[in-house]
Amino acid sequence: MLWVGIMIGAVCTLLGRFMFQKMNRSSSVQSTIATFGKHSKDIMYIFEVRPVYRFRYISPALDEHIGPGTVEASYADPSDCFDRIHPDDVEILMSKISGNCNYDEPFPQRWRTNDGTYIWFEEYTTPIYENGEIVAVQGVIRNMDAAKAKQLELEQMCQRDSLTGLYNRHAFDGLVAELQDGPPLDLGVVTLDLNDLKQVNDRFGHVAGDALLEQTALCLSRFSQDTFRLGGDEFVIVCRQKTEQAVFEMVKKLRHDFTRHELSVSLGSAYETGTADLPGLLRQADRAMYQEKQRTKT
Repeated sequence: MLWVGIMIGAVCTLLGRFMFQKMNRSSSVQSTIATFGKHSKDIMYIFEVRPVYRFRYISPALDEHIGPGTVEASYADPSDCFDRIHPDDVEILMSKISGNCNYDEPFPQRWRTNDGTYIWFEEYTTPIYENGEIVAVQGVIRNMDAAKAKQLELEQMCQRDSLTGLYNRHAFDGLVAELQDGPPLDLGVVTLDLNDLKQVNDRFGHVAGDALLEQTALCLSRFSQDTFRLGGDEFVIVCRQKTEQAVFEMVKKLRHDFTRHELSVSLGSAYETGTADLPGLLRQADRAMYQEKQRTKT
């Protein structure tokens, strides 16, 4: 994909520079560029930034991706593209036309279609300079919406436990990093361990053990979306911006819920205000949980 983008970008660069310099002097050049762009599914454009903002060329593919009339509207009012770009991607657009960016890298961006939805695109852009000053930019824009959706699907799969559907260890490690990079929070951690999983596996087989894990996950997910299966029968609930009393009440309700479902579990919890030390809270909660497990064995 990278090589394809580089090749297309190189072609567009050569044609674009030639067009920018000659298009007002030769109708045959305009015809050649138009023919090239007409048969491409990628969006090709040349945007002049000096002396005024205006499009010198836009390929018809823009209408196919964004909606009918977009090309005409962009020629009539160049600010249309600024209105359509996703708010989080405006900075990318501004850096691209000002020359304050790395043109060796593709630009991911989202554009609003006529029906109001946003589509992911990837753009290879080349600046055009005259006397050391940027006067235009030209680019090839490829629709990456399907590829982006697949990427997000794979990322979500990597963060979910395949058996229970809860977040997995990878997702937990990501949350640890996220909290460490953010401001201190009031954090609570609840840990849970099944007391009888080994006996169930030995007596009834792993199918029954898996069913027990799934039932446990279902019970936990009723209490919080931030629920993780770290491995085996080790489960964790992370409570962000809750009071210590709220965490205590959650543990109390969990005990009642598991007793009602006749599931034998050991629970532990830890709480701290103004912290980002999730691993430290997990260790505290684990100690409390294992102390409870030892008491159930005696």
